[in-house]
Amino acid sequence: MKPALHILSGWRWLVLALALSLARFPMLAQGTIVHVQLSTPNPDPNFPWDYQGMRLLGLNPQSYDLDFDGDGTAEFVVYASGPRSTRGFEIWGLGQNRVWSYHPTETWFAVAMSSGDYIGPSMTSPWFEWYQTQYYPSGQPIGANFSSCVGDIGCIGFYAGLDSAYAGLEFQLNGQTHYGWLRVGAPMPEFNGGWLYEYAYDTRPGAAIFAGAVPEPSAFALLALGGVAVGLFKRKK
Repeated sequence: MKPALHILSGWRWLVLALALSLARFPMLAQGTIVHVQLSTPNPDPNFPWDYQGMRLLGLNPQSYDLDFDGDGTAEFVVYASGPRSTRGFEIWGLGQNRVWSYHPTETWFAVAMSSGDYIGPSMTSPWFEWYQTQYYPSGQPIGANFSSCVGDIGCIGFYAGLDSAYAGLEFQLNGQTHYGWLRVGAPMPEFNGGWLYEYAYDTRPGAAIFAGAVPEPSAFALLALGGVAVGLFKRKK
């Protein structure tokens, strides 16, 4: 019995060590992160994206206030103008908050980032830049477009037709700069709207975050994982 117990103990620590290694891999988990998953009430089978996040799509304009730290004050606004509008599906920052964007002409486009892309203070690019919201003379904000569709002209924007991509965000909390991401999809761009799936930010001021990074699992979760693996090993024996 003693050799068997030593084997099981070894397997437990092997699984735990593996879980800890995976947790440190930046594509999968990152410390000090707050993560929020969004949802669509009563998801519609006709819209498979409803089962991943919150639908912001309809005949009339809709908006969502993105409040990273949950203090009741939004850092960004996501706006879906609807199919009857030429404004599109866009995001703008409030105050000094900014969106990683592309600015080829007078229009700003939110960049579609991939899982694992770096979002932080040292971002540089000859094509992309941080966009701080501008305003029309009327006071209406000019957002960075995810996608925009106009009648027979067609659709433009990095997110047009995409199920999912990440937007890089820089914003101020208590006078300090933070970085985060928002996962967005515009698979039906002609409606000038889409889906917001989830978002996250690093609570450490000035700390970079990787697109798609989520909180590291707790020590209790890792120990539970080790226990499950050992249980499976026992059954195989």
